[in-house]
Parts: sequence; C-alpha cells; structure tokens
Amino acid sequence: MKIDDLALFVEVADQLSFTDAANTLDLPQSTVSRKIKQIEETLQARLFERTSRQIFLTQQGHQFYQHSKAIVDEFRLAQDNLSDFQSAPSGDIHLCMPAFFSEVLSKEFFDIFLRTFPDIRIRIKILSPTQIEQTSDADLFFYLEPPQNSCMVARRLFTFSRRFYAAPSYLDKYGVPSHPSELIHHNCLRFDSRLVDPSCWYYFEGNNIHCVEVEGCFMSESIRSTMQLAAQGHGICYTPQFLTNGMVRDGQLICLFDGKYSFEQPYYVMYHSRHHMPKRVRVFLDMLTQYAEQKYDLFEF
Repeated sequence: MKIDDLALFVEVADQLSFTDAANTLDLPQSTVSRKIKQIEETLQARLFERTSRQIFLTQQGHQFYQHSKAIVDEFRLAQDNLSDFQSAPSGDIHLCMPAFFSEVLSKEFFDIFLRTFPDIRIRIKILSPTQIEQTSDADLFFYLEPPQNSCMVARRLFTFSRRFYAAPSYLDKYGVPSHPSELIHHNCLRFDSRLVDPSCWYYFEGNNIHCVEVEGCFMSESIRSTMQLAAQGHGICYTPQFLTNGMVRDGQLICLFDGKYSFEQPYYVMYHSRHHMPKRVRVFLDMLTQYAEQKYDLFEF
C-alpha cells in the first residue's frame, strides 16, 4: 500500500465525507470512493460505515486511522526536514538568556554564526533566571537548572566552577580561612539568584556536596556587585570562576583554598522539542554546542 493511499484514507477519516475529502485533495469523488474500496479490499476489513448522508469509522477503521495518521505525519515531517536541509536557513531565532551569557556569546560566537548564516537574524530577550522559567515565547532558553516543565528538553551546554574569593586587604585583616566551614566566621557577600538559598554556599569535598551557612553585611541580585565589594575588601564572594579571572590576574581578588572545594555548576540550553525544530534553530544549537565544547577559554574576558 502506497503512502498516498494512507494519506487519502486519513483525509477521508478526518473529514468523514468523500465529497469534502475529494475537494481538499483536488480529486474526483469517484476516485476517492474507489480508492477507499481498494484499501478495504486489500486489508479485508470494513473501515467505514456508510449511510445515505454520512460515513462513520468502524472500530477497525479507528484502529487503522490511528496508525495511518502517525505514519502520514512522520512522512510529511521527513519531507519538510528534507526540503529544509536543501535550502539555506533563514529567519529569526528568539533567545532568552541572562545578561552575562549574552556578553559571553557576543565576544565571538555571534560574529562567527552570523557570518556563517547571513540570512538568519538573532533576537535576544535579557531576563533574570526566574523570568526565563516563566517565559515560553522563545526558540531557546539558557538556564542554570534543568527545566521544571516536562515538555521541555534540556541539553547541558557546559559546566562552570563556583569558587570563593576575597581581596588581599580583607585576608590581611581577617585572616585566610583554611576550609569552607570557617566561612561562618567571615563577612560573606551574598548573591540572590532567586533559585537557591543565597546563604547556603555549596562546595565539594571528596565525592560529597556540602553546604556552609553564611551571613554578611551585603546581599544583591547582581553577582557583579558582590565581586566589586569583595575586591574593595569588604568580604568574601562566591562566584563563577570565569567572572573573576580578570580580577584574579590583576591581583584584586584571591581564589581561596586554591580552588580545592569548588562547586561545579551545570548550565543548560532548553527547547520545546527538537522533533519540530526549524532548521535555523537546529544549526544554531549544533554550532553553539560544538563551540562550547572546543572553546576552553569561552569565559575568559
């Protein structure tokens, strides 16, 4: 049985009318009726009950319809994808991400991508992590946690290291802690991401994750503000390594514990379904994934 026959049967089952199906398929009604009869003869099963005014699917017809529709839909999707691959990707890609990641990609990746695919336009919406979780009108979402929505697909894009930092002036005055558990005795400058408790700073020791409960004189939704205050000698910050690399090189901050107890934080790119992903989004996701894997200095500023 040909795929065209299955598509004709699905159209008749959807319309429950030979006349309407014939009009949609641009075929004579007699041809549609004859084709359905041939399908029934091939299957040796009656698919429709016919009256003088209407037709109805039989129980066997319902079963055959479910399988046939799935096959026809998959075939049409394969056709669309093939056609998609044969043409250059174009159109808009809508991205939702925190500001810092837009800065990271603007350093080099966007330039490479737009030169490679000049017919694609990138549209970015800068949102906080909580806003990203509540937003659905985008092609790709960049987030620190796996999606709560079971309809979303998540791909781990990279992992960055969160470490503890302080200025030399602070350490000279208050001493250098030898273990994260000693941070309870220090002024800790906390970043509130609205995702986790800002007073619980995680660290790895061996194969176990631990949390030290910290306090301090300053808390902000801007992680960079905690870094700046730390650089000015006001306390200790708990920050992704890539954000502090420049300040460490300049001697403004010192990485505590030589990075020994760092916490590895995954970062995800999320999307609704790769199954129906437009080509322009697919090539963006594939290039970004490859770029993140190859660029070890992705976060070096």
